[in-house]
Amino acid sequence: PDDKRERYYHDRVRQRGQRYVEFHLPSVEVLLNLVYTYDVTASRLARRLTEQGLSLSGFNLLMILSRSGSQGCPLHEIGELLLVSRANITGLMDSLERKRLVERIADERDRRVRVALLTQKGSALLESLLPSHYSEVRTICSHLSDAEKNRLGALLAKLRRSVQMRASQGRNDR
Repeated sequence: PDDKRERYYHDRVRQRGQRYVEFHLPSVEVLLNLVYTYDVTASRLARRLTEQGLSLSGFNLLMILSRSGSQGCPLHEIGELLLVSRANITGLMDSLERKRLVERIADERDRRVRVALLTQKGSALLESLLPSHYSEVRTICSHLSDAEKNRLGALLAKLRRSVQMRASQGRNDR
């Protein structure tokens, strides 16, 4: 399909970036493609979840809690585990709690710690969503061979580690 955003960024980046000595077209294109691909993919997945009254963050939180078992997950860990925006964990929890998909309780070992648990209703919703979700993920990736998926995954992990390493070096330089 005709992609106005792709053409716009490709043309403008190439034209404008060359004014700077530090400009490196392959690096800029990789990051633009990464961000743009995330946006397109997240939008597609979010549309399907919105039909069920969930955001991508809400779905991700339900997935985290489903893997936490009966002990739940401390609220402070949820922000560290979310794969999407960490913004306003409290608001996200409030929304899911109003829908009776999750509940917050005090940790039995430390009453100061709040723990999130998946309710039966939340578990049932997640179980009903996962077959179509996994089917959609498979469809999204269907134009890549398994070898290409493995290579892309490894390259993205390598890029992510590089970004994380640079970020931690920046914190240590302060």
